[in-house]
Amino acid sequence: MLFRLLGFVLIVGLTSASLQDVKNDIKSGKKPMHGVNLGGWLVAEHWMTQGSPAWIGVPDDVANGGEYQTMKYLGHDKGDGQFNEHRRTFITESDFQEIGSYGLNTVRIPIGYWIVGFDNTGGGDANGWKVWAPGALDYLDMAIREWGPKHNVLVFISIHAAKGSQNGNDHSSPENPGHAYWSTYPENVVNTLDVVEFLTKRYKDEVAFLGIGLLNEPVGQDENVLKQYYYDAYGRVRNNQGSDCLLSTSPMLNEQSPGMGGWDNFMPAGQFYNIRHEWHKYLVWGFEESNGWTAEKVIDYANNGMANDFNNWHGNWIFVGEWALATSVSMNDDQMKRLSTAELNTFGKAVGGWTYWAWKQYGDDGSGKNGWSAKQMFRQGFLPHF
Repeated sequence: MLFRLLGFVLIVGLTSASLQDVKNDIKSGKKPMHGVNLGGWLVAEHWMTQGSPAWIGVPDDVANGGEYQTMKYLGHDKGDGQFNEHRRTFITESDFQEIGSYGLNTVRIPIGYWIVGFDNTGGGDANGWKVWAPGALDYLDMAIREWGPKHNVLVFISIHAAKGSQNGNDHSSPENPGHAYWSTYPENVVNTLDVVEFLTKRYKDEVAFLGIGLLNEPVGQDENVLKQYYYDAYGRVRNNQGSDCLLSTSPMLNEQSPGMGGWDNFMPAGQFYNIRHEWHKYLVWGFEESNGWTAEKVIDYANNGMANDFNNWHGNWIFVGEWALATSVSMNDDQMKRLSTAELNTFGKAVGGWTYWAWKQYGDDGSGKNGWSAKQMFRQGFLPHF
């Protein structure tokens, strides 16, 4: 028994060391992130989880507004159980096992500010966080402390839904859909800083914790406030918590190219470390057939036009936090495979690597050819093993 126990301890130690090596290599730039987003899990999105128990009894116009609107409609008596069942069943350990089997090393997990279970800012709706269903933190704990280490997958947290909403879209779970107030009120920014520090403190010593995306897809916010927030978040993580975890900064959603917004010179390497600049590169919106796009033109753009953005970038290492093989033009199997090759080659220029949006949709058995589902793309051979 003693021999077996010692053997078990040895195996666990080797597994942890291996994952720690991967994490070190990613932070140093020796290895890129290759991963998927667990989108729709801890910040539910109706369009990709329509069959989920989270939305039972909820009209589409309410569900399409996001979790806040849905929980306001359901109330805790119904909503807490429905959202817990969604979290329990949508992503499980078997997903981490399959993700790891493809040689992927990272999952990016979107979270909302309510996950921490407090709001100490005292401003705005200080009790707003209580509207959401509690318990999401238990699942994030499980991903980082159990499933990630067991299946050699790192976790990169993304702040998708900040207090006040940073973009007004459903994935930011706004209190007032279509409106974003994050940078308008100081308490919203302070709350987001508190969330960053709480998560860093909680996970900084966990082998599977890679880092935090400091804000997902800000739109229409005060850029000076946004940049100061990134400076302040860096200080809280490095100075208050003594953590060297990876941090990503996101520009405004309309500034995802070189030379826009001064981001090329923002938080430069040498003065700041373990920083990635996050772009989201989709070939969907603006690439419709009605605009003259064809499958061949989209593939050519992935090979050349999009690649120019990476070739001309001179700031912090780029991390492509979201991309997909979903398109607005029809593609046959050969074209889909060529598009996959083109995008992967282009994203190979991003030292920080990439995470695909998304791993799957609700009820996804992996048998289709939905470009929004990495699970299907891997199983059908449109994405290679890494």
